[in-house]
Amino acid sequence: MRQLVLPCQPDASGGVLLGDKEFRYLAQVLRKVNGDSIEARLPDGTLCVMRITSIDRKEKQIMLSVLSRTVSASYSVEAPCAAGVSMPAFSGLGENFPSIILFQWILKGPKMDQVIRQATEAGVAVIVPVAGERCLSSNADDVGGGKTGRWDRIVREALQQCGSPVPTRVLPPVDGNEIPALWRSLGGPVSRSIVLTEAPLARISLHEYLCNGSGSTAIAIGPEGGMTARETGLLVESGFTCIHFKTNILRAETAALYGIAAVQSALLESENWQLKESIS
Repeated sequence: MRQLVLPCQPDASGGVLLGDKEFRYLAQVLRKVNGDSIEARLPDGTLCVMRITSIDRKEKQIMLSVLSRTVSASYSVEAPCAAGVSMPAFSGLGENFPSIILFQWILKGPKMDQVIRQATEAGVAVIVPVAGERCLSSNADDVGGGKTGRWDRIVREALQQCGSPVPTRVLPPVDGNEIPALWRSLGGPVSRSIVLTEAPLARISLHEYLCNGSGSTAIAIGPEGGMTARETGLLVESGFTCIHFKTNILRAETAALYGIAAVQSALLESENWQLKESIS
């Protein structure tokens, strides 16, 4: 279900005045009018139902006010919220939904945009662009010149489109050498980390590796042409396990979504397949 990602919390009266970007999304894209309601994701991650109370088409502004609150995944709606009261989180995903951190080597042009959009729609928690050794200099060097801001917009638009309750973040690009320290700060004592390889280097299957632990899972995906041997070695030395899918050769942007989906499915269904293995 679509949602509006708000840039700020409602004021003490439960209202929020939005500018040009939100105006275009609500009034021109969704064609909302006065009196219409929409689910809004607040900066603290909670979700509420808001009503459009006024639209100023000349100034391109739109005013919303808190209408009611959602209290469960079944989308029950209570009486109008008291102004200024924080609304409970709306979880469209199960409590055990996997927390995934994607280390994505920066891809050429729109391919990176595609990965970020699809990773957001899939519910990835954190996306870390990596300026690797085989990344084109024009792509890696220009990130600070506007690409980071564009990626933030892509995440926001994807969240609004897919309604994901996972507040996906795109971190500033890092050098490959920074990954071990960054992963230690993002992961936890029971976290897991894998690097997808196009060559059959893996000696363990994805299910075998994911059967233990319950923390965050890191997935590292290389660029066009793959990671260098030094980069793969660095990841392995820092605790990443090589995983190879016995499938066709995948483009880098396809491998990212394929890997995310495979890891999510394995983790979400882990209790079922582990139970079957123990019975057999």
